[in-house]
Amino acid sequence: MAEIDETELPGIGVRREFTTRGGMRLGVIATRTGSRDLLLYDRDDPDVCRSVVPLDESDSDVLADLLGADVVKNDAASTLVNLEGLAIDWVSIDPESEVAGMSIGDARLRTRTGATVAAIIDGDHSVPGPGPEEVLPGGAVVVAVGSTETVLRMEALLSNPVS
Repeated sequence: MAEIDETELPGIGVRREFTTRGGMRLGVIATRTGSRDLLLYDRDDPDVCRSVVPLDESDSDVLADLLGADVVKNDAASTLVNLEGLAIDWVSIDPESEVAGMSIGDARLRTRTGATVAAIIDGDHSVPGPGPEEVLPGGAVVVAVGSTETVLRMEALLSNPVS
């Protein structure tokens, strides 16, 4: 059985990684809100993440089922952990979201959700502590900070395409 490397991501969740028998490095980031990011690393440089596939709770259950796992849910336990009222999550910006391509200020994220954008991560480029003029690129990831409710509102705004 492959060795699983586990890394705590304080306030965010946990990252678990392993190397397949074929030499591919795979990982999963399990966030406190219950979302998962499936990570596929570059074969030549295992420190470079080549692809990230965001999965919501339903997607994770389907993938687990496809892989032959029994899905067990514990409804009594919350997946979002508050650190003295603080919740942090990585939220993908759907390219079809109404705010994709807008600046943080024009999107009025703080006013609309109550959460704060602590960073924007777009591929190899990151902007810690972005100002209101910073653009929200579709496909990028926002590090959202706030209460459980405000972070979930931001997730809903950023991840839902305009219909």
